[in-house]
Amino acid sequence: MIKLKKILLIISILILIFLSTGTLAVEDKICAVYITGVGCPNCAFTDPVLLSESTTKYPNLIIIEYEIYHQRESNSGVSNQYFDTYIPVGRPGVPFLIFGKENTALGRFGVLGAGETIEELTFNDCPLADGSAISFGDLDLTSLPGKPKIWGNKRILISIDGSGDNELLKNLLTTENISTILEGADFEEIEAQPVQISEAKINFEGAIKIGGWIFQWNGAEITDGISEISEPMWKSWYWLLLLVALLGFLFLIYKFLTKKLCVCFSDKQKNFFIAGMSIIILIGFFIFAKSISPDFLKEAGISLPLPLFTFFIALVDGFNPCNLFVLTLLLGFLVGVSHNRKKIYIIGFSFVVMVFFIYSLFMAAWLNIFKFIGFITPLRVAIAIVAIVAGLINCKELFAFRKGVTLMVQERHKRPLIERIERMKGIIKRGSTITLISSSILLAAFASLVELPCTAGFPIIYAGILTGKVLASSLTYYFYLLFYNVIYVLPLAVVIGIFGWTFKGKQISKRQMQIIKFIGGLIMILLGIILLVNPSLISITI
Repeated sequence: MIKLKKILLIISILILIFLSTGTLAVEDKICAVYITGVGCPNCAFTDPVLLSESTTKYPNLIIIEYEIYHQRESNSGVSNQYFDTYIPVGRPGVPFLIFGKENTALGRFGVLGAGETIEELTFNDCPLADGSAISFGDLDLTSLPGKPKIWGNKRILISIDGSGDNELLKNLLTTENISTILEGADFEEIEAQPVQISEAKINFEGAIKIGGWIFQWNGAEITDGISEISEPMWKSWYWLLLLVALLGFLFLIYKFLTKKLCVCFSDKQKNFFIAGMSIIILIGFFIFAKSISPDFLKEAGISLPLPLFTFFIALVDGFNPCNLFVLTLLLGFLVGVSHNRKKIYIIGFSFVVMVFFIYSLFMAAWLNIFKFIGFITPLRVAIAIVAIVAGLINCKELFAFRKGVTLMVQERHKRPLIERIERMKGIIKRGSTITLISSSILLAAFASLVELPCTAGFPIIYAGILTGKVLASSLTYYFYLLFYNVIYVLPLAVVIGIFGWTFKGKQISKRQMQIIKFIGGLIMILLGIILLVNPSLISITI
């Protein structure tokens, strides 16, 4: 009898140990809420580290993810409540990681530094949107608001409508033997699908649909992560040839429209001929951009290097008829008043430096606006529409110069510009070097503000595209802005060099301004088409 009691006691103890172990498997969890957005540049660094590496390294880590770009309609309400509760003062944004009321990490570097917090924690309660917290063991997954994804130990639960057996769902995430948990459960086997995160996909081997959830498990690896974002230049050498060919084509358009190649063609006939050819090219490009697969581009190693793209767009933007008009007008006055090469360089390059400075500030402001919003699909579409509309308005100048809607310098602003330039005659003759520089800077500042509608197109488009790129650091974005502006002022610097060396030159003509506007408009429309139908052509992942 005593022996039987001992056996029963041992069995009871083993059962208690087993039950307590099962309970701890669910309850002893490090639980965090993670708010992110697929397409956010900073999230492209934090998503893979947090959702794949950290959940693999720390099997007791559970992450409740709310994606707010593609799932804005479902998750924006709950994410805003989290922001209001856990960031009462300051600017909300993604990525945002929450362990508790006094333990949060905001931004790329904050979230990447959260590994120390995870290592220090043994377990914690799951933070809720209202500021309260509850242990993972007591948390009801089926009552979670929005459409969360719940990550843990190389597994993921993806909410469809959130219904189901709460305990079963939690056990699927936490218990070692999944097949045991599924015995007797009602589920449907489905094909595993890669889960999209920012600039990457995480693959799973097994998947089922159970209740209002999709559960995927067994091994996850990043197949399109950060290491593949920047393609080697040697894989993209043909882009250089393509851009050279495009520049050559644009040059031929310019020559055809400016030269008297045939007396039987009037300027009007040339305009219609080039417009017709351009429409055919745009239609063909639209069909090409729409049909080519992003997967094909990746497999073929096709990736337009950002430096090359920046150089091309900035160079096209640099041949800006508004800046060229003001600069050639200014230098024309200079040559008429003085043949002092030193003064020409001082005034000309002071003008260029100020244009560079104002343009850089203007682009930096747009970059920060777009980074705050995030390169979400509505923003991409909006920038595409701006590019196409601005491009059409610029192309219109070939047929109706400064008539109707225009992005040229307004006629009412031309007279004040000319008057300010004329006032510089006395300064050019008798002014000191400091006076020359300060006068040129003031003129450039005034001209830049007056020309803003004329010059705003490409900077806004480029800043938006740059936002969609994943770069090494925030400083790298500003490096590209500075590089853009160096290339942008290059044509102006060349014009100054020619004037200073030869003391000859002429003001940019109306015809030249029409053609430059048309070519710039054509490039804007091409960029708009790319952003609208296939941004992967310029290495933007959506």
